[in-house]
Amino acid sequence: MWFRVDFSSHVPVYKQIKEKLKLLLLSGELKPGDFVPSIRTLANDLGVNVNTVARAYRELVAEGVLEPVRGEGYVVKRLNLNELVESTLDRFRSTVEECKRVGIEPERLIILLEEVYGRRDDGSQCERTGEEL
Repeated sequence: MWFRVDFSSHVPVYKQIKEKLKLLLLSGELKPGDFVPSIRTLANDLGVNVNTVARAYRELVAEGVLEPVRGEGYVVKRLNLNELVESTLDRFRSTVEECKRVGIEPERLIILLEEVYGRRDDGSQCERTGEEL
């Protein structure tokens, strides 16, 4: 299995599939020209409906990440890193605006960012591996 989805997450499964495939491409595990599993195969592996995977693949095609190859399946196209960064920041901005609407204080968001980026509770920096964007 390539990855797992979190069925208890508030993020829809098709979006999780999209993001996981993009991360595999960014990490180099998937390269342009590689074929991804068929819709049916990935749906069976993940234990989700084929329509869920089909929606994720359709959106990845629309975003220019995947390309359908008749009779073969879906092949990875080159991922535009700038577009990925911008779309990620747009989603982040929307999430921050939602936090603001429900009354979450900025300090709480800063603490969460520090946790996600590897800050320890005592304020020291955790070791990070891999390349940064």
